[in-house]
Amino acid sequence: MKRCFYLTIAAVIVSTSFYWLSLPRASAQSSTKGSSAADQTASEYQAQLQRNDQLLQGYSNQTRRADQMLQGQEDRTRRVETLLVRQEQLMDKQEAAFARFQKILDTWEQQQKQYQQYLDSLKK
Repeated sequence: MKRCFYLTIAAVIVSTSFYWLSLPRASAQSSTKGSSAADQTASEYQAQLQRNDQLLQGYSNQTRRADQMLQGQEDRTRRVETLLVRQEQLMDKQEAAFARFQKILDTWEQQQKQYQQYLDSLKK
């Protein structure tokens, strides 16, 4: 039993020493891989930043175009409002002229009736 125990402890010591001896070598290899991976990640990050800048420029162009369209629409709206005011003024003038015409027509019809009555009275 003691022999098994000592053999197990010896195996643990040998495996631990092998682990400690190989650890610096593994970390040196991983650091070179890590730096190349870091360089690759950095280049991917730069590429992503460039794509984001291009997207932002595209959005700013779209925003500028939308602002121009909105400005044009506001100008058209102002022109339409001006035309509507002018149309309303013309309609008011037309209604006043129609009322005047209607008054003249009523007067003329009344005079025609009076004249017809006068003519009718002459025959008798």
